[in-house]
Amino acid sequence: MILFPKNITNPAGMKKYLNKFIIALLIVVGIFSTSSTNSDFEISKNLDIFATLYRELNQNYVDEIQPGELMKIAIDEMLKSLDPYTVFFPESDIEDVKFMTTGQYGGIGSLIQQQDDRIIITEPYEGFPAQLNGLRAGDQILEINGKSMSGKTVSEVSDLLKGQPGSNVELLIKRPFEEKPVSMSIQRKEITISDIPYSGMVDPKVGYIKLSGFTMNAGNQVKKAFEDLKAGNSGMEGLILDLRGNGGGLLNEAVNIANIFVDRGITVVQTKGKLSDSNKSYKTLNSATDKNIRLAVLIDGHSASASEIVAGFIQDVDRGVIIGQKSYGKGLVQNVIPLSYNTSFKVTTAKYYIPSGRCIQAIDYSKKVNGKAVHYNDSAKQKFATKNGRVVYDAGGILPDIDLKPDSLSEITISLILKNHVFNFVTQYVRDHATIPSPDKFEFTTTEYQQFLTYLEGREYDYKTSSELKLEELIEAMKEDKYYDNSTDEITRLQTKVGHNKQRDLELFSSEIINVIANEIVSRYYYQKGRIIFDLRYDKEVKKAVEILNNSAQYNKILSGK
Repeated sequence: MILFPKNITNPAGMKKYLNKFIIALLIVVGIFSTSSTNSDFEISKNLDIFATLYRELNQNYVDEIQPGELMKIAIDEMLKSLDPYTVFFPESDIEDVKFMTTGQYGGIGSLIQQQDDRIIITEPYEGFPAQLNGLRAGDQILEINGKSMSGKTVSEVSDLLKGQPGSNVELLIKRPFEEKPVSMSIQRKEITISDIPYSGMVDPKVGYIKLSGFTMNAGNQVKKAFEDLKAGNSGMEGLILDLRGNGGGLLNEAVNIANIFVDRGITVVQTKGKLSDSNKSYKTLNSATDKNIRLAVLIDGHSASASEIVAGFIQDVDRGVIIGQKSYGKGLVQNVIPLSYNTSFKVTTAKYYIPSGRCIQAIDYSKKVNGKAVHYNDSAKQKFATKNGRVVYDAGGILPDIDLKPDSLSEITISLILKNHVFNFVTQYVRDHATIPSPDKFEFTTTEYQQFLTYLEGREYDYKTSSELKLEELIEAMKEDKYYDNSTDEITRLQTKVGHNKQRDLELFSSEIINVIANEIVSRYYYQKGRIIFDLRYDKEVKKAVEILNNSAQYNKILSGK
């Protein structure tokens, strides 16, 4: 990978550097040329072509070029042809790389979003500088260090908020319902986001751990949370490990988490790649914390990578019951490799295989149709067997033992969220309510829902239902087939029947909308932990897991495969 220093910005300096670069590159080409292999010849040839093109482009292009920007585009487009996980990180993204692997970064600790041309605080992290200094959801960031944030993107603002721990960032904030902006100076700190936003008891006999990532030390976090639950609840007989929405992380932490529930010396996962260093077997190293407790693992379509290693391992060795929906299907392993000038890249180096011998990778990036990678065909999937002889399959994610249809939001609810009507109404609600009951007891009443309906009057939140979209497709097909002109009356009647009615939908989906509003309200007072506690009250996957874990006969029957 070839990179240019950031400090070369003027044309003369650029040309001088390019000349040195070309000389160095030709030396490299010469080295490669001494090899007799076709592969090395292709490398040397294409490096030479690239260097020549870049030199001629710099000398002849009508406008001045930005070497760093142009090179990043070239690198990104090259890597895009491989898979979405092989990516380049410039020096400016060094904090993102650190956060990806450690869960740490230097900053103020808050989530932000763009609303029109404004950047809004959506949730400060509890216990970190943003929250401790009084920043609230709904606050607009007007300036950072004296510079206007008008028209800035979320990424640009996020970069300005990050920085060296101990340094100060000066903010000018516009608070909702207040005319005068507020200035504040916030000292950045090392922000460490826990991989466990919540753990607790969901039943007198069943514990619950929500795991959101697999950053450094995730295994120890899960172990401690589990041990604390056991110590505080002597009657605990089952545990729910919630991996829904968990996109993965460090492979070794997946092994450490698996080790909590099985003894040492058991192979959790194997990796196989092009290089011999990529061919490894990862075994548990310690005694199990508890190898007998009944275990349920929750997964969904966003559970990927390390999440799938844990869930797949638990399933393959029949150590617990998997509940939810089919996982994402990412059976690839990446390494982060440092490059020159504080850059790095994440590259796919291997595929992983869980104890049954299967690889659950769902997409074949080596084969593309019309530029898009293809999913493995169902006919190509192979059967494998768990320890107890239960049939499992490769090439498509982890199929749960108990498959539950996922809940989905109605189109009107999605529109109310995306148009920020829920968020902005809740900001108004918080202004009028100093406190609310705890997340496990809070209720957003039907009377308060009427206040929300009043708030919506005159506000835009249009949407199209699936039926309307399908009907539009039918109309276009009928026009192509020349059937439409003779069917306009029938089409008009059908449009009337399937067309959405906002007032009707606000009533029909009122319970769903009320829950969404209540969840947002709870988050303003109790943050992420509060969201989870509130949602557990209505979580059908958790309820199903509790049911199975409290019935040892049913639990054992599932794992036996009989």
